[in-house]
Amino acid sequence: MHYQTRQTCQTELPSDEAFEAEQPGHKRFRDLADALKEAERRANAVQFPQPLLNFLYMKTRRTSLSQAEWERHVRVATAFDENLTRFGSAPLLKQIADQLAVPPRDALAAELTFAPTLALTYHGGYSVLLRRLFGRFHPDGVAIGAVGKYAARDGAFALFAAREALLEAKPALVAPDGRFGKEALAISVLGAQVPVTDGAPFLAHATGCNVVWLALIWKTHGFTVEAIAGPRRDAGEPFADYRGRLYQFYADRLEQAFTGDPLNLPLTKNWKFIFSAMLDGKVHRFRRPTR
Repeated sequence: MHYQTRQTCQTELPSDEAFEAEQPGHKRFRDLADALKEAERRANAVQFPQPLLNFLYMKTRRTSLSQAEWERHVRVATAFDENLTRFGSAPLLKQIADQLAVPPRDALAAELTFAPTLALTYHGGYSVLLRRLFGRFHPDGVAIGAVGKYAARDGAFALFAAREALLEAKPALVAPDGRFGKEALAISVLGAQVPVTDGAPFLAHATGCNVVWLALIWKTHGFTVEAIAGPRRDAGEPFADYRGRLYQFYADRLEQAFTGDPLNLPLTKNWKFIFSAMLDGKVHRFRRPTR
């Protein structure tokens, strides 16, 4: 049996009400403990290519864990992410928002409070839940995702909206590892080549905004937000130079995520393809056109 995460257009629902959309035959989780308990129960059904797990375990910084323990944590995290993404509820979202040790509003303001901030995240580590929380805490911000008001497939419109938000000192959220848009270059993450676009560096370079890495982190007491300041554009800095610095920062944060706590390593389809292609001596360059 193969269990796959399905963070697709049908599951990236931004509103609290969307959490209540009916999916016959599936329980709606209203409590984190229930969602985690169910993930632990069916974690053994979560399967990945063994060469992929072997590779990531060799890279982990959690060397105190045996490979069996590490793999178990990855499977639990993936099932937990699935439960929160596909089978959550408005009360569950409210519970998570209320319990966050550092809510996204504070995290986004943690580095330089009075400047606009571009938050960089990635397609992993409870990313759909993070976008929903971002929308809850920042209803006037712009979160670019696969679907929604600022859909990545509407490339120019989404970028323009994010640029305008930043110029108005409102936050924006983007995941540069997405598959929409024209490839500008590839960054190296644990040896895998990851195609990226000019979108995120354009926003930061054009507006001179703050940049922060933003990730949702599961700990024993619940979720917290990891916010790490990224590079700002220097005065007169050419775009190509800044793009290189920004994406080096982004690649470094991705490597930290993939080598850290496996309970924060739900392996999504995008990254399974990226690392599996690398192990086969290839580059996963699939792109989706924008409108």
